[in-house]
Amino acid sequence: MRTGIDIIDISRMTEAVAKRILGKEEREIFNGLGNEHRRMEFAAGRFAAKEAFVKASGRKDIEFSKIQFLADDEGRPIPSEELNRLLDNVDLTVSISHEREYAVAVVILFGRG
Repeated sequence: MRTGIDIIDISRMTEAVAKRILGKEEREIFNGLGNEHRRMEFAAGRFAAKEAFVKASGRKDIEFSKIQFLADDEGRPIPSEELNRLLDNVDLTVSISHEREYAVAVVILFGRG
């Protein structure tokens, strides 16, 4: 088991950074959000999750846009199918939270077999 955590000040997130770090499916979610603050909050949470993933996995070779966290039917963040394929024989769980100025994420990797 390996863990990673990251926190980001939401005010540091910009539209340009969001476009650079979000993958295609994440951008679809981002574009569908109602207002700019919610979009920046979403992007900051995904940025924190991607940083936490790199810390837990040590995989600095994967572009941030390929590390995608989508949502299950209940809105919980889950890794994309593409990310699951890159994580051969590893299960991943992620938690993202926002509070006023900050977004924080924790990633836990579990080895199989």
